[in-house]
Amino acid sequence: MICLLYGFQLELVRGSQETGERCSENRFDYEMGVSAQQRKAFRLRRGTSLAWNGVVESSVVPVSGPSLMLVVVETGLYKRPDVMSMIRRNIREGKGVGHGRHRSDRLRSIGVILYMFGLSYRAVAQFLPLLDCRGSKSSIERDVAEAGHKARDYHESAPPMRVRVLGVDGTGAAMAGRNTGVLFFVDIERQRLICVESVSEQDTRAVRRHVSRVLREVGAEELRTDEHSVYKGSAGSRRHRICLTHWRKSKGKRARQLYDQAVAEERCLEAMSMKQLQELLRMEPRPPTVPEALTRLVRRYINGRKGLLWKINQLLQHVERTWGQVSDDPRDPTNNSTERIIGLTLKIRAKTMRGFKAEAKLLAHPYLATFLRGNEGLCDLRQIV
Repeated sequence: MICLLYGFQLELVRGSQETGERCSENRFDYEMGVSAQQRKAFRLRRGTSLAWNGVVESSVVPVSGPSLMLVVVETGLYKRPDVMSMIRRNIREGKGVGHGRHRSDRLRSIGVILYMFGLSYRAVAQFLPLLDCRGSKSSIERDVAEAGHKARDYHESAPPMRVRVLGVDGTGAAMAGRNTGVLFFVDIERQRLICVESVSEQDTRAVRRHVSRVLREVGAEELRTDEHSVYKGSAGSRRHRICLTHWRKSKGKRARQLYDQAVAEERCLEAMSMKQLQELLRMEPRPPTVPEALTRLVRRYINGRKGLLWKINQLLQHVERTWGQVSDDPRDPTNNSTERIIGLTLKIRAKTMRGFKAEAKLLAHPYLATFLRGNEGLCDLRQIV
């Protein structure tokens, strides 16, 4: 394997140390390391030499077989100023083997990326030998957890975003044999994750407290959510608007159910009314105020108190009451950006695993996934590995 994290190449050659003879079939490319612990991990073997720029310098050979771990000089080479300056410069850039570590940053990065791509810890550990690398599933799990915590710290250390429309939505996640709630806060216009909190949508007081705090921090003009009652009153003096997609989907589904019931009961007038309601819900462009046709439908069924008439009455009144609360933003009147980020950073990956072992790992996962998506498709793994 060719490893060029340090920007230079070492050749392990067999032959006479006095004459510097080479056998081309025994050439290997390795990275350079300098710690005393790593030097002790290698043993000397007669007839095996390390060549630097074509000159035999010392006799070393790795104890284990092909590995991404580093060949370390026994004598001579680590004393050279040009070699040491190159090593120190590249370590400052986040390459090679970090302080106190026994595996290269490149190896740790490969494990993190493969896990985030959908492989389990065990599958990643089984894949690494194909690259002449080694790593246990416990090591991969520690690497992913550490990268996630660093990604979260990196995200939270950035200056607070200034947001015009704040999208909020919750989801559930399996954790250590139980389900827990997670609340996502997203910048709707730029489609960026703001923060993630471990809060269940069933906890009204906690949800409203977190929503009010994030609204103050980002200075949002509008809060956009689904129709869940937990969000009512959490926006304070700011505008609170309902996602158009959620609103149309829920009302349209209920109207279709009542239409099917009216057809089954052979009630033509009620079926025609539900058909007309579905057309009003799909109206484009959508009027900002309640249309006159909807008002007439509400008056027609206002006295319904039993059976199908009561259900139609409740649906029509709810549509009329929430019509003005639905977002009419000309750019994007939906909360789809929040749903999309929840899926990309948590839900899709969570479906392939049994659950998270700790709450910290659960909250760090969306930040790590967001970091790997990068800015314009680019991310610097040296910041988290």
